[in-house]
Amino acid sequence: MEKNIIYLIITTVLLSSCSVLDVEVKDNYSEEVAWKNETNLDLYVLGLYSALKETNNAEIGGTELSDGYADILKYSLTSMSASYHNRVLLIENFITPDNGQLNTWGNYARIRRDNEFICDAPTKGAHLKPEFLSIRVAEARFMRAYLYYKIIRNHAGAILRTAEGGQVDNQDQKDKARSSEEDSWNYVIKEFQEIAELLPVSWDKDNTGRVTKGAAYGLMARCALYAKQYDKAIWAGQKVVELENQGIYGLQSDYATIFTQAFNKEILLAVYYKKPEVKHYFDRYFAPSGDIADRGGWAGPTEELVSQYQIKSGGKYVDFDWNNSEHAANPYVNREPRFYASVLYNGAPWKGRTLETFVGGTDGYIDYSQGNNKATTVTGYYMKKFLNEKNTNFDIDGSDSFWVEMRYAEVLLIMAEAYAESGDMTKALAALNRVRERAGISPRNTSDKEEFMSFLRTERMVELAFEGHRYWDLRRWKLARGVLHGQRMHATKITKKADGTFSYKQVACDDANRYFPEKYYLIPVPNSEIRNNTKCVQNPLW
Repeated sequence: MEKNIIYLIITTVLLSSCSVLDVEVKDNYSEEVAWKNETNLDLYVLGLYSALKETNNAEIGGTELSDGYADILKYSLTSMSASYHNRVLLIENFITPDNGQLNTWGNYARIRRDNEFICDAPTKGAHLKPEFLSIRVAEARFMRAYLYYKIIRNHAGAILRTAEGGQVDNQDQKDKARSSEEDSWNYVIKEFQEIAELLPVSWDKDNTGRVTKGAAYGLMARCALYAKQYDKAIWAGQKVVELENQGIYGLQSDYATIFTQAFNKEILLAVYYKKPEVKHYFDRYFAPSGDIADRGGWAGPTEELVSQYQIKSGGKYVDFDWNNSEHAANPYVNREPRFYASVLYNGAPWKGRTLETFVGGTDGYIDYSQGNNKATTVTGYYMKKFLNEKNTNFDIDGSDSFWVEMRYAEVLLIMAEAYAESGDMTKALAALNRVRERAGISPRNTSDKEEFMSFLRTERMVELAFEGHRYWDLRRWKLARGVLHGQRMHATKITKKADGTFSYKQVACDDANRYFPEKYYLIPVPNSEIRNNTKCVQNPLW
């Protein structure tokens, strides 16, 4: 931390099932006050948790869901300054080293704060209980590793400023080269592994929501999967499975409750809110237009996603097909449970009424066009996941639904993919089918790796919809160009007939082909870094 002065500003993180640990101290305090006792220092450490909320404002609490850059979620807006999705997708070369879109380089300001705390802890915290200090340092290291994960995921090789040797890089050390992508991933994976050994399995009720051993192992597994270090992904995933065997984690029996029941057993890491102290406005942006005129409906699920939810036919779930007359006659009847927990569709029960997403209905439908600034569905669907059906005054009072950063089902899907890539199809299927069986649908069965990977990709698409994975999955699989470039996503345009029945027509919900050049697989390093750091090299093709 800076000499002589620190800033104790802890922002909007709910860490307790009983109360909100949300402190905003606007006065400046000397370091002596901050390090005086455990209570003071704990407030500072809790402030570091704001990285989880503020780096996820692009998910819940904000307007920019990363799935909107993929094939499963379409934004109805183009001209709103808070929504860049259609400009990124439909305007050539919209992403540049200067405009900052999808840039996570700003995480370095937070990383410096973490480094300062980690560097100061051995000397300035020497009078505190060793166990207390060890855990708080582990929490700071967790946040630092999490911030680096976001940088590496987006930009590849990072500049690893890690406070090695008890020193924090200063202005004189601004010229520093990027590490390779492999070395960057190795650093983060090793950090999460070491941190896991220092963190508790769980916290007492007044601190529920702080990072745990399971969260660290889970993030280690995710990073190892991105790095294609499948053995480490499996190892870390098995550590989480061991915690399941101890009763710490597990799959919720009801998929929908994962997103409505706080602190449930499936959650490894989440960002919690509680009104009125800590709130966001997710419902204001994404609720059906019939709930809030001219405000909701910023984005809706595409038909590319909706068609992946299976339908029950002949007593078993099968792939949905609009060309099947039985399916097309009642397309939203007998779909798998995850559909009803994730998607709002024409005829869905919602807040004591029936949703009307047909042309001219209460919740509306419009054909998408560039320049549109009308907030209503352009796909025929709305999101349901993360909306609170009981929240009726959200425009004024806000929302406090929580963001799920990592949960047990993701760990199982990570292990399934890693096992398949390692050649163990038996274990890969077992992990995948645990997720499917929880959803009440039939298991997959194949001995062919490519067929399994197709199943796995669909499963992640459906199971993790709107949770911020799809765009990054397409990129790490190197499928984004094939799925997005030169393509148009689709809506279901519904018309109500005179006899009260409906006709369904699949139409494009883009008015131009999408754009994803090869260079978009890596987000450019901002030009400001290139100018200020003579040793920093720009990503290829930029």
